[in-house]
Amino acid sequence: MDATLDCGPLLGHTGPMPVCGLAGDEQGVLHAWSCEWACADAPLAVTLVGAEPIVPIAGDATEPVASALARLTQYARGYGAIVALGNPGAALGPERMALAQGVRLFAFTTAEDEACWDAALSAGLPVYGLRDQLRIDLGSARRRDAGAALLSLAYGLFTCGQGLVPAELEETRSGVRWRFDEPVTASVIVRGGFEANTVQGDTGSWTDRGTEGYVRLAFTAGQRRCWSQPRLVMAGSAHG
Repeated sequence: MDATLDCGPLLGHTGPMPVCGLAGDEQGVLHAWSCEWACADAPLAVTLVGAEPIVPIAGDATEPVASALARLTQYARGYGAIVALGNPGAALGPERMALAQGVRLFAFTTAEDEACWDAALSAGLPVYGLRDQLRIDLGSARRRDAGAALLSLAYGLFTCGQGLVPAELEETRSGVRWRFDEPVTASVIVRGGFEANTVQGDTGSWTDRGTEGYVRLAFTAGQRRCWSQPRLVMAGSAHG
């Protein structure tokens, strides 16, 4: 992972956000704007992140969360920015995930947040999870800058975690394999948030069966954790 870029904490941030390489050298700067609005039916916490500074807009206490979220996602498009929902559980809940259309990133700091993420994925929404530190592995990509980091955030080409980083994480059309520099416990999560398998050790793999809907991985080593982003699995796409 010699091309890893570190975005640092993103949620709740407003202003420039340096993107750094492994040695701490700055590769570029993203820009974020965060808001916490008291909407008519629930609180809403959102972060917009893009390649240029984002001018704040005001909330409306008479506006429901669904309308506010739609307004923010439309506003973000004008900047080419990505929308991150910071409190999916409190703002919408798992049963209202269809209202998160246009949101690209979900924070999951609580069990309800994580259930919202799985509910959104199960409904076919392409959303990626945010928690703690973000690590983007660009591999052999020619660009290693903030622009590349923004694209990686938009397409889920990153991991997030608390002090745990895979040495290798390789995804293919038929599965995924991983390697750590220490033993970990890997949970394979599929449609509905169901844990399909648990793998122990410093290496492991999963071969798609074609019925998962999506596959995401959660790794633990002691108190440290790491999460991969979901891979969409289509029926009939698995290979033996």
